[in-house]
Amino acid sequence: MKKQMGITLAIVALGAMLIGGGTFALFTDTATNAGNTFTAGTLVLEDVTDGTAVSQTVYFDNLAPGDSESFFVTVRNNGTLDAWVKIDKDKTNESMVGELFAGDYPLEIGFDDSAVLVKAGEEVNLNLTYLFPLEADNTYQGASGSFDLVVQAVQARNNTNDDETGPISWN
Repeated sequence: MKKQMGITLAIVALGAMLIGGGTFALFTDTATNAGNTFTAGTLVLEDVTDGTAVSQTVYFDNLAPGDSESFFVTVRNNGTLDAWVKIDKDKTNESMVGELFAGDYPLEIGFDDSAVLVKAGEEVNLNLTYLFPLEADNTYQGASGSFDLVVQAVQARNNTNDDETGPISWN
């Protein structure tokens, strides 16, 4: 009787396991989304002053004390990302060489060095001015000078201040 009871309990337990196993059976499937590719965007800043796609040198000849003029340099964002663009004041000022940028009354170059948002494929004019002080004396006759206008760009996506006035970082 004990043996028969043990066999009966084993059969009942096996049946319960089969029923329970069938109750917890789930349908499953998988799908594959293949070929995902990631490509980093680009920032390509190009000087297009005067509508040409090469770097333009701006010449100002025959200056006299008291001369002043405004001019602009146009840059295009040929990259795929929108960019914050600005004139790098320190690097531009460091590049000024020659007699016109020396002495007591040097030629003054003025520009706005605040950031401007330039969308991919678009252009922006960066405005500059020069002033040759009226006080410049005869030591400046025939003098010359030059500088490099250094324009920097940084991505705008994920790098814009909450007030949208410029980037969080230039690095």
